Amino acid sequence: MYYMIDFIEDKRILSIKNKNGVFLAHVQIKNGWRTENKKILKLADERGRTVAHIQAENGWTTENEEILRLADEQGQTVAHIQAEHKWRTEDKKILKLADNWGWTVAHEQANRGWKTENKEILKLANEWGWTVAHWQARHGWTTKDKEILKLVNKQGWTVAHEQAWHRWTTEDEKILRLADKEGQTVAHEQARHGWEIENKEILKLADERRLTVAHLQARNGWTTEDKEILRLADKEGQTVAHWQAKRGWRTEDKEILKLADEQGWTVAHEQAWHGWKTEDKEILKLANKWGWTVAHEQACFGWITEDEEILRLADKQGRTVAHVQAKKISK
Repeated sequence: MYYMIDFIEDKRILSIKNKNGVFLAHVQIKNGWRTENKKILKLADERGRTVAHIQAENGWTTENEEILRLADEQGQTVAHIQAEHKWRTEDKKILKLADNWGWTVAHEQANRGWKTENKEILKLANEWGWTVAHWQARHGWTTKDKEILKLVNKQGWTVAHEQAWHRWTTEDEKILRLADKEGQTVAHEQARHGWEIENKEILKLADERRLTVAHLQARNGWTTEDKEILRLADKEGQTVAHWQAKRGWRTEDKEILKLADEQGWTVAHEQAWHGWKTEDKEILKLANKWGWTVAHEQACFGWITEDEEILRLADKQGRTVAHVQAKKISK
C-alpha cells in the first residue's frame, strides 16, 4: 500500500519549531519537499543548518548569492554543499567562502576535479596551509609556474611535491631542492617514482633520516661507480652501495665491500646474501655485530671451503662456518 504525502505550504506553519529547534520545513525537506522561498530557505536549526543546506544535500542548487552564503555553525555554506555534489561556480566571491578551518568552496570544487588557472584562487589556503593548487595537483593538474609550485603547507609540502607524488618531473634545480619539514625534497619524491639524475649535488640531498636521492634511485635499480655516492649512508648506516647490492649490483672493490651499517652488515655480506662469492680471506672474515661473517653467509648458499682458518670462524653463539657448511651439505 502506498501513501501520498501532503506537504504544507503555509509559511507560518513551516516556521514552527519543535523542542529541538527543528523547523517543520526541515522535516518536510528530508521527505522530498522543495521550496524556492527565501524566507523559508533561511530557516536554521540550533546548529545553523538551514533549509537551503538540507535541500542542497539532496541535490538542489541555487545561484542566489544570499542563499549560497548561508553558513552553519562550522562555517559550511550552502555553496560548499552544492560543490560537494559537483555544482560549479567561477564567481570569485563565492569561491573564496571558507568554513571555520579555511576550507573554501574552491577547495571543495578542486577536490571534485574542477580546475582553475587563476592565481588568486590557487593560493587560497586552509588552516593547515593546503592550497587549492595542492588539491588540484592531487587530482592530476600540473603547472610550471614557479610561484605556484613553491606554495607550501605547514608541513613544508609544496605544490611541486604534490605534483611529483603523481609522477610529474622537473629538472629545475631550485624546485628539486624544495624540502618539507622532514627534509624530503621534490627530488626525493621524483626518485621514489623512478626518475633518475646524475647531478651529484642533487644525489646527495638527504632527509632527516639521512636518506638521499641516490638511495631512492638505487632502490629502483639505478647504479653508480662513484665512490663518494656509494659511501652515502642513511641513519642506520645503510649505504647506497648496500642498496645497489640488494638489486644485483656487484663490486670487487675492498674499500666498498667493507662499508658496514650500524649492525656491522657490510656490502660484502649483502652481496653474499644475493649469491656472490669471494675467496679473499680479508673479506671472508668481515663480521657483523653478532659475529656472523661473510664466510658464514656464503656457506648458507652452498659455498664450500677447506681452509681451516675460515672453517673455524665462529659467531657469538659459537656457530662456525664448518657448522653452516655441514648443515647445508646434510640437506
